[in-house]
Amino acid sequence: MNAVRTHEQSRTAETGTRTYALFELMVREPWRKTGVARQLHNTLLASRREERATLLVDQTHPKVHALYESWGWATLGDLRPQLDDAPLFHAMLLGLPVAP
Repeated sequence: MNAVRTHEQSRTAETGTRTYALFELMVREPWRKTGVARQLHNTLLASRREERATLLVDQTHPKVHALYESWGWATLGDLRPQLDDAPLFHAMLLGLPVAP
């Protein structure tokens, strides 16, 4: 039990510089399905100094969720912000390479 708790604590512990939060990566209609989103995603994250990135995907968008999974993101669980009528999100995590 202690090993499980320690592993979970290591996944959720924050230092203030450990995790980059990706928010709202959008591509306009004419450039969708051209690889532009993946290029933006990779370029943005390539120079980050954090060890990991996190994002939220609205559960009513399964294609977006599947896209992020295909890019290596792992689903950690579900999260609903404590706001009136907030949607349910998939919380996702991606390990980042160490930037030079």
